[in-house]
Amino acid sequence: MSANRSLGYSDEGCPVVNSLLVNRPTRPIRRRAMLARVMSLAIGGGFAMGFAASRLKASSPSVDLRPKPMPRLQPGIVVGQEQKFGYSDLVTLVLPRLASGDVDSLPQFARRYAKMFKLTILANIAKKPKGEGHVYLLDKIGIGLAMDLNGDLTIVTADTANQLGANLGMVDRGVLSGNEDSLSDVVQVARTDYLVIFDAKANILIDDKHEERIVRHFVWAAPHSGKLGILIWQLRDNGSASYAIDSAQMQLIPSGFKEDRRIHVSQGNFLSSKIPTPDRFALESIPQGTPVPFSDRMKQAAGLKFMTAQDLENLLAGTSESLSMLQVPTVAKKP
Repeated sequence: MSANRSLGYSDEGCPVVNSLLVNRPTRPIRRRAMLARVMSLAIGGGFAMGFAASRLKASSPSVDLRPKPMPRLQPGIVVGQEQKFGYSDLVTLVLPRLASGDVDSLPQFARRYAKMFKLTILANIAKKPKGEGHVYLLDKIGIGLAMDLNGDLTIVTADTANQLGANLGMVDRGVLSGNEDSLSDVVQVARTDYLVIFDAKANILIDDKHEERIVRHFVWAAPHSGKLGILIWQLRDNGSASYAIDSAQMQLIPSGFKEDRRIHVSQGNFLSSKIPTPDRFALESIPQGTPVPFSDRMKQAAGLKFMTAQDLENLLAGTSESLSMLQVPTVAKKP
């Protein structure tokens, strides 16, 4: 099992959890088409997003399907003031806490480190002229670790934390450095002008056991409104060409999501109680939002380890179909 669990799910250098840590519609019946329009308003233009198939041709320079680490946020960014640093939106802020299991067996230093650093994802939505109007692009997105500095959550690295006022000791900096290393395992799978898909490994509590899974994230900017949409789902690596879908549904997460990350702690032996090992920590679940079912087309594309332009187009169409399957809220008629 990898020592580094991406997005801080666990890390050998930091043996406590420091945790985290997207269309082309088919022709549905009118009721579903209406629902898709309602959903597009609810999530910011989401899947009447204008992802024309022509934008996804393999020859297009705006489509990047080469796996690579996710971009990092520069140190010094203050969460809540990200506009001053060139980012328009908070995507996700993770607030980890030891919530269940054998928490009492952990030494105090492990409990402190488990919540000291908070994974942060920021994005910048940019407006670009197009014809007589304009379109919104996902200009940039980055991940980083934030900590409380004099009441401000600030992006830090082991090399810059003390320059920014953190006053970290040698062990503290080692813990932070270990968690920085874990961010290198967060892999960008696909990127266009409007979206990014990336994967993170995680230990997750499944049937009372801690098991490694892949958490796939799909973040997009609606071209006509500039609103962010976020879908997350769970995958399992079974050694084949594609990951296996490992969650009954996807989760639609609002932008600016502050995740209450509940961590489960397994029982340990005498030695691992004194120096906790990474496998003792696991997420209770992936982030929870609005459940979204997998359409048949989405099931075919959601677990691909590597994508072609056609695969990405199929995933976008599958996402549109999946969102159209959400139940329409029942509105009581006035008597």
